[in-house]
Amino acid sequence: MDFFKAFGLVYKALDYRALRQDMIASNIANVDTPFYRPKDLDFESVLAKKKAEIFENQSSKVLPLAHTNPRHLDFENSAKDGASLFFRDGHLAKNDGNSVDLDIETSEMGKNSTMYLALSSALKKYRGVINYAIDSSKNL
Repeated sequence: MDFFKAFGLVYKALDYRALRQDMIASNIANVDTPFYRPKDLDFESVLAKKKAEIFENQSSKVLPLAHTNPRHLDFENSAKDGASLFFRDGHLAKNDGNSVDLDIETSEMGKNSTMYLALSSALKKYRGVINYAIDSSKNL
């Protein structure tokens, strides 16, 4: 795996996590708006598309990703092009037609911000390793 290509994937993932955070915040802001339907971003399809763009010429000598949970992403299958916006229906609408569930929205926001922090932390650690390698080579 080319780690410099992985940088591009991490940056795209951070961008889409920030976009998803804005969508969830918009859903929470419209909790009292009549006939509002909560929106979400199909982040997994975006990640698969960007992964395919970045790693398209990767050699076949790479070990397959281990799946410990059936809900984990399968990085060997490419998804459809682009992010798809969908309405998160499936919750009972209130009398005014609004179907925003504040508990679900805050839960999704917490999950999304945790993933954003994990990505930014991994990026920071990787940059630290690169900086350490550069600084160490100066002392040779």
